[in-house]
Amino acid sequence: MRRPRSLRLQVVLIASALVAAVSIVVGVVAVASLHDYMLGQVDARLNGAAARGADIAGRPPGSTTATPGPTPPSPRPSRDEVVGAPGQSGGTITAVFRDGVFELGGWISVDGKRHDLTSAQQKILAAHLPTGSADRTAPVTVDLGGSLGSYRVASRTTPSGVAVVTALPLDLVSAATGRLLLVVTLVGIVCIVLAVAAAAVAMGRALRPLRRVAHTAAAVTAVPLDRGEVRLAERVDAGDIASTSEVGQVGTALNDMLDHVELALTQREASESTMRRFVADASHELRTPLATIRAYAQLSGRPDAEEAEVRGNAALIDGEGVRMGALIDQLLLLARLDALPELVQDDVDLRLLVAEAVLAARLAGPAHTWVMELGEDPALVRGDAGDLRRVLDNLLGNARQHTPDGTTVRVRLDEVRTGDAAGAVRLTVADDGPGLPESVRESVFERFARGETSRSRDGGGGTGLGMAIALAVVEAHGGTIAVGPGPGATFVVTLPAAETPRQ
Repeated sequence: MRRPRSLRLQVVLIASALVAAVSIVVGVVAVASLHDYMLGQVDARLNGAAARGADIAGRPPGSTTATPGPTPPSPRPSRDEVVGAPGQSGGTITAVFRDGVFELGGWISVDGKRHDLTSAQQKILAAHLPTGSADRTAPVTVDLGGSLGSYRVASRTTPSGVAVVTALPLDLVSAATGRLLLVVTLVGIVCIVLAVAAAAVAMGRALRPLRRVAHTAAAVTAVPLDRGEVRLAERVDAGDIASTSEVGQVGTALNDMLDHVELALTQREASESTMRRFVADASHELRTPLATIRAYAQLSGRPDAEEAEVRGNAALIDGEGVRMGALIDQLLLLARLDALPELVQDDVDLRLLVAEAVLAARLAGPAHTWVMELGEDPALVRGDAGDLRRVLDNLLGNARQHTPDGTTVRVRLDEVRTGDAAGAVRLTVADDGPGLPESVRESVFERFARGETSRSRDGGGGTGLGMAIALAVVEAHGGTIAVGPGPGATFVVTLPAAETPRQ
């Protein structure tokens, strides 16, 4: 695959092309302007010289002024009178034609010597005689060849019918325009070289931050992200971001992308760690009842097992099966909540749910004191009554299992108002028991987290999923749950209130 040209090279080539184009345009305009100006000067001199040549050729021999009125055919003028007349500069050509036929003429050199014209030069000059009724021709440029070169030619016709052709050399015009063209070419070459050097240096300095951005991106690609690397230390320097707006946009976008990638990797690592811990804990939790079921099944299968023993083992197996089924149900519930399902959206009065849940808790824990503060108005929220009842059961069951007999558990409902409308409903479940240890407060909502460090179920310990389920349900309803202050354990649940107008 053909390697693309670098941006630096492209910019240098563009700058060089622009400078070259400008130099060519300026040079052409300057040379053309000088050439036209000097050609105009030559034409002005030529018109004057042609008028004087026609005046001299129209005089009688030996006269200093032309004879007025009709002039009879005059004798042939002398060559010395026509060529090298006063006022003619070096290189001036004068040729006299009668009836289109060359009669006399020549040219005078800078040192004053007179020279004859060749027959080829006479033919070239004869081609520029006035035609028809015209008595003159406009100046034109012709090449007379030989040592003469380019000339500017004009002709006049005298009253006697003699045509006089006058020509002035263009060697000064050619020399001046040639020198200017040489100077413009040399200056243009120098400008192009300087432009290339300046563009190369400027682009090198301008692209230096962009190269560092590319090096940063290359360094990131070398990080083994597939092996669990979550720390991306490479970032585009703030100085490079502030160098130019373009580099700043690229650098800022790259830094933002790296931040997002690092956050995604961190979340992936945390999710994988949670999943590994979840699988390990679930395996441990399921292993215990399965081992118990197998052990009692083996005991019941002994040949010498008595009927009473078998019935007792069957009851124990049934209890372990119920506990394992409850654990599986909780795991499935968490899986359903993790999948962000569409919840049933009904108006639920939390006062009724709290009253039902506290009544059930009072029956399950008669040694505790249960207090309800529900208020007088309905506490309506939008959601699934079954899931919200599970949150209440988990909070009340947690208070019953982890506090001694005689503990008071208080359940209170408050309305958090926003202006004229109810903004949220706050549910507080608090007990005056020993409270949560500091080591547990941070992880109380994690899955398989328990208040006691031992995993033994002696003493009626739970699965460690109740508070995790409560958190998942509350968050699925757009609410929050947190550990509140208090001498005992306090949990505060806040749910958005249903948009029902007050009566």
